[in-house]
Amino acid sequence: MTNRLFLALACVLLAVRLPSLAQPMGADQGLYAYVGEQILDGGLPYRDAWDQKPPAIHLTYAAMRAVWPHESAVPAADLLMAAIAAVLLWRLGTLLAGQHVGQIAALLFLLLSNPSFARLGGVSVRAQCETFIAVAITGAFLLLADSRRRPGIWKLGAAGMLLGIAFTFKYNTAVYAGAAVFALLLWKRLTPAALVALTVGFVIPAAVFAAWFAGGHSLRALYDATIAYNLRYSGETYAGPLQAIIYLLTFPIRHARVDALWLIGGGGCAALLLGAARAREPLVVVAWVAAACLSIAINGSRDLPQYFVQAAPPLALAGAWAGSRLWTHRRMVNTIGALIVVIAVWRVNDFPKLVENTVHDAQYAAGRTSLDEHLARYGDRTTRKYSALAVRELGAFLNAHSDPQDRVFVFGFSCGAYVEADRVSASRFFWSRPVIAGFNEGVPGYGVSGLADDLRQNAPAVVALQQHDWFPDVDDSAHFFMTDLTLAAWLRASYERVDAVPGFDVWVKRETAQ
Repeated sequence: MTNRLFLALACVLLAVRLPSLAQPMGADQGLYAYVGEQILDGGLPYRDAWDQKPPAIHLTYAAMRAVWPHESAVPAADLLMAAIAAVLLWRLGTLLAGQHVGQIAALLFLLLSNPSFARLGGVSVRAQCETFIAVAITGAFLLLADSRRRPGIWKLGAAGMLLGIAFTFKYNTAVYAGAAVFALLLWKRLTPAALVALTVGFVIPAAVFAAWFAGGHSLRALYDATIAYNLRYSGETYAGPLQAIIYLLTFPIRHARVDALWLIGGGGCAALLLGAARAREPLVVVAWVAAACLSIAINGSRDLPQYFVQAAPPLALAGAWAGSRLWTHRRMVNTIGALIVVIAVWRVNDFPKLVENTVHDAQYAAGRTSLDEHLARYGDRTTRKYSALAVRELGAFLNAHSDPQDRVFVFGFSCGAYVEADRVSASRFFWSRPVIAGFNEGVPGYGVSGLADDLRQNAPAVVALQQHDWFPDVDDSAHFFMTDLTLAAWLRASYERVDAVPGFDVWVKRETAQ
């Protein structure tokens, strides 16, 4: 494939993603955006806005909001990361197996990792932690591979730093360091100096964040949110170690039945393993995929779609590399093999859904549908915890029924309403699950008592309780709040319920309602 043809195809595949810039923020992204806004206002995650994710994603969203304070910054960042990952994959594949492998890997990645294949147009998977993790890990392996050709200890340090940056997005990504060490061992580059450089680079990002929280006297809050809670959250999905191992061994097969990139990449890994006796170098990408699978399993067995995003680059590389090795000089064999792959990809991935989602976004961007019609496509307020239209309506209500200096409170998982309204939560628990799950119940500042203290102190102008969000995982927010004697008594004492936003029980101060 010529460079011109490759660049033309890559540009087309990126252009297909452009209509997604019209998409709203997902539920998780609204949460990150709110914490990002608090950082820009001088706040600190966990101390002032409680979330379970490690701090890198919040700082990333703070930067995104500083550059472009609009929800289109989310799909824009996702598109930018996809382009960067494709370039890195192209360079990495070229270094490891030749230009054609790098080109095919990049094109497979751009085609099959398009979030618009997913439910709700992929709104829930764009610009997630794993999006940035995938780029960081790909960059790390590119530096490691390049250090073979042009040795430099700084490259190993930089690779370690990228691995460390991935760690600050999610701690389970520490397993990628094992794949990186395996690569150096396979390439006979594993020396004490290399290990030191890799380790020092890895530690630097974590040390910087630790110093940030130490300066804010919030190391304990950081630990509770990002370690203690996540261990509990992940552990909720496994009955024991055996079930975790079974999930790790079986989920790649199940996912290959619904995601063509996992089908091609998984088959590629199997082919590369079978050929390991003749060529050991491809085992690097197999180890990378294995590390991605382990990272996903550590997250838990909830099968949330964003968990799988981090595996897209190595799966594309494995498929491209195996395909190049299986390629023969027999035209008939190649034609039949290519047809089988095309049919398999078509049957696994829902291409009509990709077209439908892309066309819908393009029509809204062109002004052919209204904003309400557009947002109504993203989520259902009566059955799911996310509805883009409900978030917009709630944000508008909060803005209209409070002053800029007022606090408001949304108990549920519609954190984007705070951002939409440009209001601050009356509690650092600005979303409900940690309270409903009883995390750190009995510890000062946590649980129902901690939430109640925040609400008494900050007296929100408006309280919105989401009716349908967590059940059956845990209780729905509105039901939990109103069946808790302490919270319900506080609310009824000074607030009156009003008919405002479907999907929420909305309460305003009595003097406001009158």
